[in-house]
Amino acid sequence: MSDRALFVVGFVVGALAGAVTALMLTPYSGDEMRDQLKEKGIELKSEAERRASDVKGQAEQLQEKGRIVLSDNVKKAQEAVQTAQVKLGKSEAGPAETTTA
Repeated sequence: MSDRALFVVGFVVGALAGAVTALMLTPYSGDEMRDQLKEKGIELKSEAERRASDVKGQAEQLQEKGRIVLSDNVKKAQEAVQTAQVKLGKSEAGPAETTTA
């Protein structure tokens, strides 16, 4: 995972821990506390889903870029092999043709 993704995960976990701690130390009644916890849970779930979607999109973009780079490098390697084969073929055929003539 990249440093940015780790930061985001750490931030979300830290925010969740801070929110839970703050709610637990407040002088609210049990019903009020449960309602607040439920609301915060819904907010945090939505935020986590949004960030997960963002990270997934970035990963898909990187994967596609990787495919393109790999495809380009394979083409270049194939061209280099073909060029080398042509050069080797010419160098082997060259002296044989000059000695027979």
